[in-house]
Amino acid sequence: MKILITGGNSAVALKLLKAFTQYEVVLADYGDVPMFATKDYKLISLGIKNEDVLAHTLLNNCLDEGVDAILPLHNFEIEALAKSEVLFSEFNISLLLPNVFELSKYFVAGQNAKSENWAIFNDGALIFSSSINAELTELAQDKKLNGAFYLTSETGFNLTTI
Repeated sequence: MKILITGGNSAVALKLLKAFTQYEVVLADYGDVPMFATKDYKLISLGIKNEDVLAHTLLNNCLDEGVDAILPLHNFEIEALAKSEVLFSEFNISLLLPNVFELSKYFVAGQNAKSENWAIFNDGALIFSSSINAELTELAQDKKLNGAFYLTSETGFNLTTI
């Protein structure tokens, strides 16, 4: 499986690499990006940020790179991609995000919740966790969560963004 993670220039994206050691990873970011590849990942540019055509830009890059799933990290990408889930699914590309109807439970635009504990889920299945919390993992399975989340005892799941 090949996954594209946006925000490729960020520390958060590099931290999330731990979760995808068994996958081929493409880190991507907007603007000038030193395009190179290592044994762990490939770094590419998404071009100049244009929020009007964001979903299409990301879809084109996913198709160019042969990506199976995308994990968006930029705060401004989340809602646009959630609304474009059908478009991506037509090309068999999974979005590691909650669906658009559930998004507000886990994401507030402009807010970046942080925690030491985080986990990544794909259709409720735990891909990686910095610390196992059986109760939250079971809840994620029941809700069939998708995405990278910070886990907090106060608020539960908070979508990981930059």
